[in-house]
Amino acid sequence: MYLLPFFSYRQVDDTVVLTNHITKKQAVDTWATVEALEAIYNSPTDPVRLPAIAEEMELVFADRDEANRWLDTGPSRQTGRLPKIEQIELTNRCPYTCKMCPRTFEMDRGLGDMSLELFDSIMRQVSGDTKFCALHHFGESLLHKGIGEAIAIALGHGVRTGLSCNPPSLLPKRAEAVLTAGIANMVLSLDSLDPEVYKSIRGRAARFDIADRNLRELVRLRNEGGHDTNLTLQMINMHANTDEAEQFLAYCEELGVDRGVVIRLERWDFDDELVAELGEHTSAGYTEPCTRPWNSVAILWDGRVVPCCHDYNGEKVLGDLRHETLEEIWAKPESREFRSRNAEMAICGKCAFGQSFREARRQKEGFHRFHREVTEPSGARWEWFNPSLLDAGRTRAWYDGFDVLPAVPHETGA
Repeated sequence: MYLLPFFSYRQVDDTVVLTNHITKKQAVDTWATVEALEAIYNSPTDPVRLPAIAEEMELVFADRDEANRWLDTGPSRQTGRLPKIEQIELTNRCPYTCKMCPRTFEMDRGLGDMSLELFDSIMRQVSGDTKFCALHHFGESLLHKGIGEAIAIALGHGVRTGLSCNPPSLLPKRAEAVLTAGIANMVLSLDSLDPEVYKSIRGRAARFDIADRNLRELVRLRNEGGHDTNLTLQMINMHANTDEAEQFLAYCEELGVDRGVVIRLERWDFDDELVAELGEHTSAGYTEPCTRPWNSVAILWDGRVVPCCHDYNGEKVLGDLRHETLEEIWAKPESREFRSRNAEMAICGKCAFGQSFREARRQKEGFHRFHREVTEPSGARWEWFNPSLLDAGRTRAWYDGFDVLPAVPHETGA
């Protein structure tokens, strides 16, 4: 038998709450069910009395092939006429050498900036289908001279935009340009309040004094100009800054941004040794499977289309928007084959968000460490919202739509 990796359990008093993260079904049962599921995981070929609730919640299958066929029939893997554009890379130039970014160590494709003509063509194609798009991929988008114009072009086609960037690059003129153009959301990365630690994480270009000055000016310009732009300041939790969380969130409150968040370190496709040097990979293992190949794409600066926002090197190119339309690329045989053979694709097999990697991770961590839901330790604070700026229509879920994942410390044991 095959145990689905995309479920979790949470013990509540004498009961257990089971969650299937694909169907979103939940059920309350006894600890005996968890023990039976663990037995199936440890000895998949041994005869085990399958709990009725496991069948009802679709947690166990005859084998992995049957599970994959079931996954492929789900609504999350049904494609539409056009994919969602998850990210558009205005440029892949970047002055930072971030230790946790694959661009620093692995990216070897050519550098360049997207032309505004190509950008306008893309926006025309998705107008009416796409409501929001992130204007970043693997570069510092603020280096693109036409970033303000790009934001305005997108908005003219009914597409609101967001941006993830580094505060030292957000000079006042650039801040004014993106705010005036109508940027909807900005995620600003600041991994330490200690100038030397900050520089050790993101390289020589990471000047804290400049970052601090630019952030304060950004908030002032946003507030005094009446711009409807939401500002999130984030820090990635690593060994170098792990004791700074409370100080960082207090700094966010003092600045007057909308949200401060300490996010977890993600693995990408680095080896385990490199990740261990940087910090602890604390993300939950049981989350829902990746559905990007069925519903979204990322676009590189030169117009090439890749299947997801984690393809930093253009390893799997589905098409080229300089010569094809997005609709043609999405429907072509190469794209359909990528979806139908997704589990076999090398780029997805090594990705920390893919099913194959999660299988390997569960084998390494064991049943309980992988599937058990945990809560944040008492007194720990990983997130702050500005109560004066957060209105009823912009809840935590609204902010989570911008690729910001709150950290969740891991807990071992049964």
